[in-house]
Amino acid sequence: MIKRNYRLDLLRVISMIMVIVIHIANYYCRSFNNLDKISYIGALIFNTISRISVPFFFMISGATLLSKKYDKDKNKERIIKKIITLIVITIIYFIWDKYYMNKDINIISLLSKPERKLLWFMYAIIGIYIALPFIKCMIDKMEKEEDKLFVILWIIFNGILKGFNIGNTYLIPIISGTYYLGYFIIGHMIIKYYDYIEKNKNNKLLLMTISLSFLIIVISTYFISNINDKHFTKLLTYSNVLIMVASLSSFIYLYFNIKDKENLIISKLSNLSFGVYLIHGIILDYIMRVIPYQNICSFIGIPIILIMVTFLTIIIVNVLKKTYIRKYL
Repeated sequence: MIKRNYRLDLLRVISMIMVIVIHIANYYCRSFNNLDKISYIGALIFNTISRISVPFFFMISGATLLSKKYDKDKNKERIIKKIITLIVITIIYFIWDKYYMNKDINIISLLSKPERKLLWFMYAIIGIYIALPFIKCMIDKMEKEEDKLFVILWIIFNGILKGFNIGNTYLIPIISGTYYLGYFIIGHMIIKYYDYIEKNKNNKLLLMTISLSFLIIVISTYFISNINDKHFTKLLTYSNVLIMVASLSSFIYLYFNIKDKENLIISKLSNLSFGVYLIHGIILDYIMRVIPYQNICSFIGIPIILIMVTFLTIIIVNVLKKTYIRKYL
């Protein structure tokens, strides 16, 4: 039996909470013209720091799946379950958005894009699962030098050049075709080179890198948003080199400074994280409709709304986990 990795459990819970923070902060940030400067800055800080969450999810998946033997039957079952889950949750959000949120939705458009932006992760991870046998074969053959080269090229072509719209016409397969594949593979590399990283990591340098990346994003986004009189989002994308560097540095810092110790509460929350990710959007929609959040400073409003959304969603998912649909959550 493979020993459970409690460090990944905790990182999964942290990511779950941060994803909710992003979506709350987005409500504030999109209300740029209706917020005072302090509230916008607060929302921007919350939004920026929490952007490491989605890269964390990809890295956790890579660390989990690529570090063990590929099982064809399990992967096939995994793909089928995720596709069923995606179809069902898309229908639920479609009904919710059309009849509660009163959105004009074109059913045909659902064939080419997610019903909700938060569901894009499902499309991406299903694609990775489909390609998993090929990814696994490639990773198993790669040596240390190839691993280093992959990380360097991934950061250059995805984070730096793509950020300046250079080389976007003919993307380099594996390296820049799907930027989130890089997070997935690097998650495995961090586990693979555990001893080497443990011996050579520099906590001060990691914290400086994380802090500087966040600081540049917040300051730049704030000033550009004020110039455009509209919330600027480009630096908050997961393929932005600053988010890449901050995510990798944060993952390494946390993973190597967390004790691999069993915690029943964290393990329980970790098991609920996928379900929370799927349905928290509905709870958030309702709460943001009844709370005059624009009149509440984000430094206060975001933590309060986060507690409400997380608490209610966890209760609902915990109940659903006791039913037949638990295997899809």
